[in-house]
Amino acid sequence: MNEVQVLEKSMDYDKLVKEFGVSLIDTVIDKFDNPHYLIRRRHFFAHRDLDKILDGYKNGKKFAIVSGRGPSNPIHIGHLMIFKFVKWFQDAYGAEVYLPLSDDEKYVFGKIKDLNIAEYYAYDNALDMLALGFNPDKTHIFISSKYLPIYQHAIAISRYATFNTVKAVFGFKGETNPGAIFYPAIQAAHILLPTFDKGLPVLVPIAIDQDPYIRLTRDIAERLKVTKPAAIHSKFLRGLDGKPMSASNPETSIFTHDSNKEIKKKVWRALTGGRGTIEEQRRLGGEPEKCVVFEWLRLLFLAEDAELQRVYDECTSGKRICGDTKKELTKLLIDFLHEHRKKKLEVAKIIDKFFMHEINQDIVNQIVEQTEKEIEQYG
Repeated sequence: MNEVQVLEKSMDYDKLVKEFGVSLIDTVIDKFDNPHYLIRRRHFFAHRDLDKILDGYKNGKKFAIVSGRGPSNPIHIGHLMIFKFVKWFQDAYGAEVYLPLSDDEKYVFGKIKDLNIAEYYAYDNALDMLALGFNPDKTHIFISSKYLPIYQHAIAISRYATFNTVKAVFGFKGETNPGAIFYPAIQAAHILLPTFDKGLPVLVPIAIDQDPYIRLTRDIAERLKVTKPAAIHSKFLRGLDGKPMSASNPETSIFTHDSNKEIKKKVWRALTGGRGTIEEQRRLGGEPEKCVVFEWLRLLFLAEDAELQRVYDECTSGKRICGDTKKELTKLLIDFLHEHRKKKLEVAKIIDKFFMHEINQDIVNQIVEQTEKEIEQYG
């Protein structure tokens, strides 16, 4: 079992902090003037060298954020939560944002059979990300297989990692294809691109299960004698069924292409912390700590603590039943995606300002046509 598989099986965050040598966010939270609500609520709960990024910023040192997507399917609401968090760093700190679309990863690891399909999803994912309002002067997107400098950097990087090291992280075996074996060098090139090109230190927002990839890149950076990338680690957002959210299981999340009917159906089936009957709920109150619907409100929509506290109090007092909370989440999701699709059409007009290589306008036009249909059908 490789390191990533070990992490994926654990929800014991205190154990992960100890085993992998990351620091709790509490050690640096006072360095934020006004921390994002996902930091205040400890959804982003741990870090590597975030203190160096924040101290450097206060001393006039700019930095970059690297996030991105492996484009094998549409974006879901959990992905958008991360990119909204990335945008906050751009707004609050003027960070340069790099959003690599790693079609090559999805292909060599067998998650997608055709690079043309990955290219379509890359543009669709990009428009969903950019619809959140990123600054075109400070946001840089590329499809990995289309951007030659990434491979030039990856070739240089490949000399500074060993097969034994990448095997331990990725779990490679004798039958692993050479494209997958080389991919860690490409991923490190994605992360270190702002450092190579602009001399900027990098911060990577990442789920805790991805930390081995960061450690691999930090080891490579140290050997290259460049600034090691920092990281800020998140907990897992549960899917609507209470299990880990997965793009390969559509019922666990809400996707940007979902209809109003699909959204309502999915939310109505979601795991809650309700009692067995309405009478019991009124008398004993609900258990929001167990409720995925409350968790989604807490992490996706209710940024104001007073509003979140109101929902919590109504739930635990029995004033609110599960159907009330499901209706609220359903409306918020439908309203958000209604506005989101309109913004997606607007940003499609200027998409070339964000890309670091020539875009495929034919694919962009297909996505625009599909989005227009969704707006017409879903309202």
